[in-house]
Amino acid sequence: MKIHPTAIVDAAAQIGAEVEIGAYAVVGAGAVIGDKCKIQAHAVIEGSVKMGAENFVGYGAIIGAAPQDLSFDSNTQSFVEIGNGNTIREYCTIHRGSTEGSATTIGDGNFLMVGNHLGHNCILGNGVVMANDCLLAGHVRIDDRAFIGGGSRFHQGIRMGRLVMAEGRFTQNLPPFLSAAKNEVYGFNVLGMRRANFSAAERDEIKRAFKLLYRSGLNTKQALEKAAEDDFGAVGREFFEFVANAGKRGIVSYGRGAMED
Repeated sequence: MKIHPTAIVDAAAQIGAEVEIGAYAVVGAGAVIGDKCKIQAHAVIEGSVKMGAENFVGYGAIIGAAPQDLSFDSNTQSFVEIGNGNTIREYCTIHRGSTEGSATTIGDGNFLMVGNHLGHNCILGNGVVMANDCLLAGHVRIDDRAFIGGGSRFHQGIRMGRLVMAEGRFTQNLPPFLSAAKNEVYGFNVLGMRRANFSAAERDEIKRAFKLLYRSGLNTKQALEKAAEDDFGAVGREFFEFVANAGKRGIVSYGRGAMED
């Protein structure tokens, strides 16, 4: 363990083996820091945070602060739960849950670049990449291996599906495997699917699902009914199950400036 003499680490914090804590960092009572984590100077880890192993927290990051919710009671016991192997760069802010016993949750192997904000009760899956200065309002969910472009902003309660590539401001849900910008879909994330070792048949199935939903002239309800009659495999069913469960916010529409295949 290597703790800088100017760091403030509460005696009630649980610090794992081979942890490094930099100058003027603060770790609150009850915080749990897993083995081989590195906390850089001036970072603040509140007592509501439970962190796994081999995480990196950059200069000035603040994790576990109270949510920005006008109805929040400061006596509420809520949490931030972080898995293993995440990189959280300089000046990121991650707020704890807004209701009793709830948590903001981050999985494994995510990369949050400088200045990201995760509001209360957000959920990040595994392997998500968020470029600089992205803003997630409360209850946003981003599924595994999504890539979020710099400066993106996500409205409260929306969801980004697995392996999406998105940039801009979003107020609706984005189904898995697609590429989108400024609340409009432009195509499918072929590069992401290849990197995830999707077979050619699986990629073709996503193309077929995409065309049925966005290019067939059917409305969403009709496309779902047609999909239920078709012989889609696992990835196609995942795509349409997401659409069917999109809720009142619905899904991102097809881009007016989108190009043909």
